[in-house]
Amino acid sequence: MDIGLNQHHQQVVVNYLRFARYSRGQRLRGVDASFEELKDSRLVEDTYTLDEVTDMLDGLCAVVRGEVESELINAAHTNVLLLRQVFSQAEKWHLKLQADISELENR
Repeated sequence: MDIGLNQHHQQVVVNYLRFARYSRGQRLRGVDASFEELKDSRLVEDTYTLDEVTDMLDGLCAVVRGEVESELINAAHTNVLLLRQVFSQAEKWHLKLQADISELENR
């Protein structure tokens, strides 16, 4: 994988991608657990009314939405900490780094 960085920086990016993949897997397991919990705790009868199904799905939606929102916030904070590390190192060398946000949106 060549992303236009020197070998050291490329390895840092690869390590970060591994960390992100691991974190993503953990969060997806949390979502899976929410569905399993619903099946194990609420799906115990053979027949449900429309209102009961709606209530179960609304509850599940709230749990999954909360899990996803929490993890998106966590991911944003992790990225900010990473940027803080990079910018802090750059400031020691009196560098002013820039980020092209429009490129991020386009990718």
